[in-house]
Amino acid sequence: MTIEIGVATDIEVEEIFEMAGLNREEATGVPYEKHKEEMQKAYRHSIEHGAYFLVAREEDELAGWVQVDKSVDWITMKGIGWINDVYVKKSFRGRGHATKLLKQAIGELKDRDYDEVRLNVYMFNEQAIKLYEKLGFSDVCKFMKLSLE
Repeated sequence: MTIEIGVATDIEVEEIFEMAGLNREEATGVPYEKHKEEMQKAYRHSIEHGAYFLVAREEDELAGWVQVDKSVDWITMKGIGWINDVYVKKSFRGRGHATKLLKQAIGELKDRDYDEVRLNVYMFNEQAIKLYEKLGFSDVCKFMKLSLE
């Protein structure tokens, strides 16, 4: 099994856009058809502002991706590295692709002189949280909600 990590080709970006929303469905439990166009719009917006996709390829097939971006800490106004999206296709899971993608993304953000990287994760996504903690991420804040329905 040959695993390669690199910047997404145009064809891979097209495939990512076609699959847009699947990751959000898994992360939120809301059917992806309701998110596909929103995710595509978010991807485009981020790309227009300098974000890009790193992909994991296994035997020349797209196995997963991470979108590498930047943001601002709105309290300190300091620039920070940002991970918009992490997704590994179901048939490729359990092989370390997400770990390799995240390590590469973190390294590239460090090379750009960011001293902090952040991402969002839903509390019920315990598997992702374990991975992020293994890589050194820690809680920064907690978003809470109150349903008024």
